[in-house]
This record gives sequence, C-alpha cells and structure tokens, in this order.
Amino acid sequence: MDKHFKIDFVITWVDQNDSSWREKIGKYKDGISNSARFRDYGTLKYLLRSIDKFAPWVNKVYLVTDNQIPKWINLEFEKLKIVDHRDIIPEELLPTFNSNVIDLNLVNIKGLSEHFVYFNDDMYLNNPVTPNDFFDDYGKPMDTFGFNVIMPTEKFDHTFVNNIAIINKDFNKKEIIRKNFFKLFNIKNRIYNFTSALLAPFPRFTRFIDPHVPISFRKSTIKKVNEKHEEILRYTKHRFRDIEDYSIWIYRYYELVEGNFSVRNSNFVRGIQLSDLEQKGINIIRGKVKIININDKDDISMDNFEKLTNKLKLEFKRKFSQKSNFEK
Repeated sequence: MDKHFKIDFVITWVDQNDSSWREKIGKYKDGISNSARFRDYGTLKYLLRSIDKFAPWVNKVYLVTDNQIPKWINLEFEKLKIVDHRDIIPEELLPTFNSNVIDLNLVNIKGLSEHFVYFNDDMYLNNPVTPNDFFDDYGKPMDTFGFNVIMPTEKFDHTFVNNIAIINKDFNKKEIIRKNFFKLFNIKNRIYNFTSALLAPFPRFTRFIDPHVPISFRKSTIKKVNEKHEEILRYTKHRFRDIEDYSIWIYRYYELVEGNFSVRNSNFVRGIQLSDLEQKGINIIRGKVKIININDKDDISMDNFEKLTNKLKLEFKRKFSQKSNFEK
C-alpha cells in the first residue's frame, strides 16, 4: 500500500451558548443545555491552530456542527469543510442531541477519505504529530489493545455492553488472545497489561480499554460492520443518549479483535480534568506529550467553569499565538 495515503481529521462540535441551539434543545428537554456534555470551552480556535501548527500534512479537516459556524472561521480555506447534521444524518432523526447518532453517521460525510481520525472538541495536538501516530505504513490504525471492566455510573455505559455483545457474538475470546497475544501483552501497553492479564481467564470479553484520544478509523471497516449488524443504526436513533444505543467504538473494537492495527504507546495522550488545570494541567500543556484531552464534569459550577476555561484560553493563546489558516 502507498504509505502516502490521505488522512482526514473529523471534529464534532457544539456551542451551547448559541441561543438558537438552546431554543432548539429546550423544546425536547428543559435544562439539559447546561450539562457538561454540551458546555463549550470556547477553544475550538486553538484546536484548529494546533492542527495547523503540528499536523500540516492533514488532507482535510471536517467540522461537524448543528447549523453552527463560528464567525471567525475562514470558509475559503481549502482544507476546511463544514458539515451540517443535515448533510449526514437521516431527516427523521433530526434534530439530534445524541452524540452516538452523530458519530455513527460520520461515515456519510461527502468526500471523506478512507482513513480518518475522529476528534472530540476537547482534544488538542500539543506537539508535532506524524501520519504514523495514527496509521501505520500499511494503513492500519494505531491503537492500544487491552481488557477492562464496565463500572456503570450512567445510562451511557449501556453502550459498552451493547458493543461488547456484538463482539462476543462474532468472536471467540480465547482465539483472539492467541492470535493477538503480542499486541495484547506489549510493553507499549504499560499498566494495561496487568488489567488484561487479570481478565484474560474470563470466557467472554467484558470491555476493552477505551482511551479518550483521537481515534483512527477506516471507512471500509465501518461499512463492513454496518452491513453485518444492521441493528447498530436501527437502534441508535434516539434524540438523546439511550440504553439501546451503540457507539462508534464498535468499529474500533472490530479492528482490535481482528488484529488490524499496530500497537501505539499508551502514553501517547494525557488526560486532564478541567478542575485540575491549575494544579497540574498547565505543566502538561507545556510538556512533551503529543496530545492532550481536557475533560469537564457536571460538578464544576458555572462560575468555576468560566474561571478555569479563561485560564485555559490564556495558556493556549500563549502556546498558539499565531493565527491559523482556519481563521479569517
């Protein structure tokens, strides 16, 4: 395979401060627009600056939104494509506020390359990355394979059960371990090796390690899985997250159990809780880690949220001081 194949980035983004969007969601569920799931850090500009600075090789960047386009976006930049939900999601499912519905329909983006990397808007490139950080020379995703358990804390955790049920139906765990032994137990997996060793004797898969990182996907795998399991799209149709949902992770799981990936160092990314930003997050942003993600939680008050996000934006403004090609 030509190692110079195209790689696209896909970013899903919502601005919960947009009055039109708040009015729209308010028609279906009152008060949810203040949830951490929808709160916007106001840092999309810096995510795009990080891509412009640290991944200039990217083919296209698709920004997936619900009729929301930031005023500062440069729509003339040839690498940037704005994708509205109406462009990829069946009309009968709109409007949707279910990330699973949005994610499972990303494959419908017109012009999307076979190889693409899916970003949430709380993920940022922190240092230079190369195509081989996401795909190997043969076009296989770079990833971390490890076993985990489900520890339910919210309804969303049902999606892991639904995903794993498909994997257990289609694959024999003992055979998968045998075929992928040195990918499952690999020095690059670090601490995950211990979890995998503890769970390996169990007869069925319980869950896989699901790092909150940009995930590498292949359209051909997504289409293959959808054709084999039509229930994925049939049940994931609710306006808000639901216990019947499947998630985009199911396609990643298929690549893992079939061995269609190369092992990536598990410290490729560092996670930061927004609440820990002042304590240790700034040092991580200024460090050598390639990718960071910054998680929000509902237990942060709006006043504290604004204080922390303002600090975050000041730090990003220092790190990414130059306007990118994605801006007017």
